[in-house]
Amino acid sequence: MIPWHAYVARRPAMAGCPSNGVLGLRVEWDGRGEVVRICGVLGAPVREVALFDRVADPAILTSCEIDAVVRAAVLALGDTA
Repeated sequence: MIPWHAYVARRPAMAGCPSNGVLGLRVEWDGRGEVVRICGVLGAPVREVALFDRVADPAILTSCEIDAVVRAAVLALGDTA
């Protein structure tokens, strides 16, 4: 698991993105080292929310595109987190 602040610090496209309750991210890779899924871990109550899933959207290939999808998903959480 990657703490939210650590992910945002390493991903310039995430600068200024509010966490909306996301405490950290669980990242899954395939055997080739490609990111296949990113889930946000939320607290109170603790739960996971899929933010990016390459199986559901195989057209997304670059890290910038992944960041854009994760950012949009986190922003969509809004007050629901």
